[in-house]
Amino acid sequence: DVHTRWDSVYYMINRLCEMRPVVDHFLALPNHNDLAKYKITPQEWVVMQDIEVILSVCCNMHQVMPGERTPILSGAIPSFEQFMTRWERLHENKPHLAQFIDKGLEWAYMYYV
Repeated sequence: DVHTRWDSVYYMINRLCEMRPVVDHFLALPNHNDLAKYKITPQEWVVMQDIEVILSVCCNMHQVMPGERTPILSGAIPSFEQFMTRWERLHENKPHLAQFIDKGLEWAYMYYV
């Protein structure tokens, strides 16, 4: 993973959450006792799902950007505004994630204003 590649983290967590039943089953098999220490706790699953929700906003914005190799300003600004609005709503609807969303919004406002 590269520091600036948030999308790779999103896709990794998204796939892991989709595969949760398989992962839990695999780690619970008796012949995988050596891997039991890697079992993901219910609380860790919740945290990963929360991170997935936060990053999904970025992913959706990235997908709606114009299809050109270099996005044009007329498409980028509305997409960026929509992204910030969705994070602001997420902040209101999921207060337990507010501190993380606020940090992202702080960076977004710095670039937008």
